Amino acid sequence: MEVLGFWLILLAVTLIVIFVLALLPPPEEGTLQERRNNPELNTNNQGLHNERLDKFFKSKYKGDMYFIGPKGGYYYYQNGRKVYL
Repeated sequence: MEVLGFWLILLAVTLIVIFVLALLPPPEEGTLQERRNNPELNTNNQGLHNERLDKFFKSKYKGDMYFIGPKGGYYYYQNGRKVYL
């Protein structure tokens, strides 16, 4: 009976850890200077994301690539379709 309890607790802890990790944003890539100069590197910093959009018209933020269109609209792709913000 004690062994079953141990495995149930281990399973519960494992599921909680997986759930928490799924909620975290993807890790940032490269150094801060590299992220400033390369909009294809992921950042979790909103200010840097906005600066890169202004400079390069695209920026990868929290794992998604965002773009500014020729008419000024902001969009990203989801399932192959443009999603405007």
